[in-house]
Amino acid sequence: MHRRELFRRTLLGAAGVAAGGVSPAAAREFPSEYDASKELARPGWKPVFLDDHQNETLIVLSDLIIPTTDTPGAKEALVNRFIDRLLAAETPENQRAFLDSLAYLDGESMTRYRMAFRHLPADSQIELLGYIGYPHSLGTWGSESAGGFAGHTHFRRLKDYISRAFYSSETGMRELGWDGPSHGQFEGCEHPEEGHK
Repeated sequence: MHRRELFRRTLLGAAGVAAGGVSPAAAREFPSEYDASKELARPGWKPVFLDDHQNETLIVLSDLIIPTTDTPGAKEALVNRFIDRLLAAETPENQRAFLDSLAYLDGESMTRYRMAFRHLPADSQIELLGYIGYPHSLGTWGSESAGGFAGHTHFRRLKDYISRAFYSSETGMRELGWDGPSHGQFEGCEHPEEGHK
């Protein structure tokens, strides 16, 4: 869809709402049994923002940062799918920053190993993450201030997205001790209104 067509449809939709054709509440109504999280678990799921290579790189990276142990990891929590959906709604600046960080990871991998990160053997992937995962400074001889290391900034950005996506998923929340929806009805405070301070 071209930008002009998108703009035209937006204006027509807004005009219809303003004219009373469709109420804003009705436009956002979902069936009571609808569960948006199931959309990410569909068997035929395809990324909407990332390309296939970026998506596969993200899967490998997230699995290294939050691996499957005796509990599910990032791969089982579908972290890559959540991040893809999130990035599709992000600002262009945040989208570009995330893609720059993924590209940096592949660039470092190509420089050091002559292979894209997702194709490296696991020990080389871990070695590379060990290198960029720390904020070491690369100073020059005779200078008073050490240079900043861009790799750590990129690693932190990717790790932040992955960890937030994991711990906001049902799998991650269960790791933090959440045991499902609340049990019973919440009755609220029983103190008289004037008793509160």
